[in-house]
Amino acid sequence: MSFSLNAWVVLYSCGFTMGLFMAIIFFASRKRYTPHVQNITVILLILSLLLFFEIVEETNLVDSYPFLLGISPVIDLLIWPFLISYIEFICGVRRKNWRIILYFLPLLIAIAWQIPFLVLSDASKLSFFSEGIPQSIFGLVTFKLIFTVGFLIILISTLSTSMSRYKAFIHNNKKIRLLNATRKLIWALSFIITLIYGLFYISYFKLLNLGDSDRIGSLIVSLLIYLLGSLIFNYQHLFLRKSYHKQIVNSFNGQESKYIERLLGLFELEKIYLNESLTSGDIADKVELSEQQLSYLINGQLGISISDFIATYRVNEIQNRISKGDHRSMTLLGLAHEAGYNSKATFNRNFKEHTGLTPSEYVDQLK
Repeated sequence: MSFSLNAWVVLYSCGFTMGLFMAIIFFASRKRYTPHVQNITVILLILSLLLFFEIVEETNLVDSYPFLLGISPVIDLLIWPFLISYIEFICGVRRKNWRIILYFLPLLIAIAWQIPFLVLSDASKLSFFSEGIPQSIFGLVTFKLIFTVGFLIILISTLSTSMSRYKAFIHNNKKIRLLNATRKLIWALSFIITLIYGLFYISYFKLLNLGDSDRIGSLIVSLLIYLLGSLIFNYQHLFLRKSYHKQIVNSFNGQESKYIERLLGLFELEKIYLNESLTSGDIADKVELSEQQLSYLINGQLGISISDFIATYRVNEIQNRISKGDHRSMTLLGLAHEAGYNSKATFNRNFKEHTGLTPSEYVDQLK
């Protein structure tokens, strides 16, 4: 059995260890977090496994364990169902189970594609790659690329729809920041995938002599592990289990998005926040929900408290009025009253929380 240790192995091992460590942390803390955090746990394990296969190849251990060949080309397709499920969770989208199962279909097709190779003898497997990249692997990679592009379109579309839905209260919303960070991650993932597949095709058609393109791809996988782990650690408070009764969650029957649209319509079109005496009970009645259901919808789905939700619209209203110059013919307190505030202290506090400035400082900076 031959074994080769070099700088690449050390780098891959760091990525593998980091991914495995974070996956263990998330799994050990699973009772604290929503079940969808386990999607990230699975993704981290898959990425770590991809690095493990690269370590095996880089250290020449594959010569001793040929049965490991042929697994890594298909295993990355397992990432997408879990990643899509995670994205839909943070976007407040609930799919039927059968649709999630469909996302596993490309993986099953890829496995069937690889069966002829997997049943080969160890010697045949080792000689399979001796003369470069086989035609069957080229076909499999192209097949994966087609579905990968489709999955990326689903992710970007879901995130963009969610961001546009919540853009009215983007200023002081932790969930919006999570969505924005996730969107950047997906765009980074798109770039990474473009680079990895580009390196493969460059090597296959021998357009440039890049050496072992898998090395670069594996380094990028290590970076992706770091980015995914950082995302959860930085926004872990949004993934903590909420104490909502299961009956309240189930009462929506997966229709949270419909009620969110209705809620946003009341605030953006009817501007019910202008009513100084507006209460959570009033909002619940208009949305045709109980106050407990409304609390779950705003706190659990939008990641913001009801009071902050209302305050965001009122502060935005005042900012719009100031931008139109209405503060020149009316006091700031007068604008606050017309925006729905009946307390000067609450108005000043909310305004500074959302803008970082007091109302008078905000006006002064516009001069």
